[in-house]
Amino acid sequence: MTGVIGFREEEARKLLEARGQKVVILEYGSRKGVEGADSARVIRQRPAGINTAELTVSRFKTRI
Repeated sequence: MTGVIGFREEEARKLLEARGQKVVILEYGSRKGVEGADSARVIRQRPAGINTAELTVSRFKTRI
């Protein structure tokens, strides 16, 4: 499995799907949320069956 931790959600999905994998996205976030979040990044990756990757993403503020 290709490692995509730290990748933006869109990039990770495209890369894995181009390699023939199905992608399941789970979103993790704090109860307060991140005001002004502008990026969703992969913080966890694990296999979720044959040719399926489960990605956990979280939202971050990357611009000041």
